[in-house]
Order: sequence, then C-alpha cells, then structure tokens
Amino acid sequence: MTPSRREVLLGASAASLALSSGLGFAQGAWKPTRDVEFVIPFAVGGGSDLLARIIGKIIVEEKLIPTPLVLNNRPGGGGAVGIGYVAASRRADPHTIILVNGTTQITPILTPAARTLSEVQPIANVMLDDFLLFVKSDSKYKTVQEFVADVRSKPDKTFNFSTGGTTDVMAITIFSRAIGKEINAVNFNSGGESLTALLGGHVDGSIGNPLEFMGHIGPNGPIRPLAVFRDDRFKAFPNVPTMKESGINAPNFQMWRGLAMPKGVDAASQVYWQDIMRKVNASPTMKKYIADNVATEAPLYGKDFETFLANQERLYRDLLGKPA
Repeated sequence: MTPSRREVLLGASAASLALSSGLGFAQGAWKPTRDVEFVIPFAVGGGSDLLARIIGKIIVEEKLIPTPLVLNNRPGGGGAVGIGYVAASRRADPHTIILVNGTTQITPILTPAARTLSEVQPIANVMLDDFLLFVKSDSKYKTVQEFVADVRSKPDKTFNFSTGGTTDVMAITIFSRAIGKEINAVNFNSGGESLTALLGGHVDGSIGNPLEFMGHIGPNGPIRPLAVFRDDRFKAFPNVPTMKESGINAPNFQMWRGLAMPKGVDAASQVYWQDIMRKVNASPTMKKYIADNVATEAPLYGKDFETFLANQERLYRDLLGKPA
C-alpha cells in the first residue's frame, strides 16, 4: 500500500517536496518518476531512524531526486519486519529504499526463521558506530571494574541490560563472555526505547552506540559511559577507558549502517542510488552528523559493500559460535 501523504519526510506536503527534474539529481538511464518510499525497519527515535532522517533531510534539502521522499517506519523483529515488507511487497521496485544495519544481518543468525539481509540488494554503507557500556549517572558504579565485580558476585542473569536490536544483544553476549557471567538482555524495538528504559531505571545498564546516547552524556547528564569496545579511547570521551585497558578482554565491535533496495531492481537504478548515496556521504551535513555523534565515516558502494557484508557475516558467526 502506498504510504499516506502525512508520512512525507519532515512533515511537509508532497507538493512542497516535489522538485524540479533539472535540479541536482543523479544522471543516468533511470531516475524516479513517482514518490520514493524510504523504509526504516526500526522504531522512531533509535540510531537507524535518526540516520534515516538525516539521509532524507540531505536528499530533500539538496534536491538530489526529482520526486517526493516518504518515510515509512516498519519496526519489529530486529529489522525482520521491515525487510519482510520490502521483500514481499516491493520486489524489483526502484522507488523503494530501506535503511539496513548490523542488526538486520545478525537477527537471522540468531533467529533462522527471520527475514534476512539476503532478501534485499545492498547499495551503500554510510558509517560505523562503536559500542559503549552505559549506566545511569546516579548509579553506584563509577567504573566498569566495580560493575564487573558486582556482576561476578551474583548468579547469572541477575543483571538486566536494555537493547535496541540484535546488534546490541550481540554486544551484550560479547561482554558476558568476556567477564564469564551471563547478563539478561531486555529487548526493545529501537535504541530510543532502550535509552528510555535506562533513564527510567528499569534496567541495570545498557550497551549501545554514542549516536543514540549523545544527548544524555556530559558532566550533568543522566547517563555515564563506563567503557568502550575499541582499542583506543574516544577523543570526545577521553576519560572513558577501553574494555581492554580495564582488564576485560572484549573484542572490538562496531555497528555498520547503510542503504539497500528490493531484490530484482535493475542495474541502472542501483547505479542511480549509489550515486545519490555518494552525494549524501559527501554532504557537509552528513559529515557533521557523523562527527557530532562520535561515529566513523565508512562509505562503501555496490560490490565493495557486498564484500564488506560477507566479511561481517563471517565475523558475526564466529563471535556467536554459529557457523554457516
């Protein structure tokens, strides 16, 4: 079903988003001739939703396509609901794009019956997000060592962490294995909902991306980061140690975020959207967004993106102990 006009990006009317066909869109044998549906397989407020809205903002404000862009959140099942929607009802439709990320790749590894990333056509990657362990600022835990000592002193699954998707679950799994104690993952449909659970004191902590937590971190903020899953400290958080320097042998782990299309789209439309995403990734707005959210620029397109995803699949399966 075609999304309603009320869903048009940024709340504007479709007419206000209809752009002149001579303004800045990618050249080639194909271009959109009707509304483009941008499917976001996660709830409003999470990292993927926020990124999708920035991509949409750039496409609209920089007049990269000649037709309206419509946002359609289809959350559920760790991204499987949105991918299932695109695979079932938008096959071969070049007027449909979908936000994809590590969660959409990990979900079917953990839940074999889930719709998989193989059911869409990868187009471009945008960025990589690191993971941090967060607690509330009024938590009794001031360091990750204090937290780990308490977790180890109690039975498995005594502690609850909120998650916004299966990538967060995987990060919790990695952390649990590193400390030798199982932490219970409380699943939500987005990083925004996971953050709300932490802010409300409904969980003991959370593992997530800076993208979703940045607005709540600071000297007087309600959230405290305890450690980061990477080899070196963030310049933005110089006082937050790495897991390894804290004595926790947790491997580096990042979330990729990119764009895909339905399976069956022709080569010309793939090239068109790759070109659009090159312009999105080069936009000062995107570069500022990535820098402000302590993420890493990681532009990849077409076959290079597909090769990257194949390597990520092997990494995830190895970390989870689930060979193909």
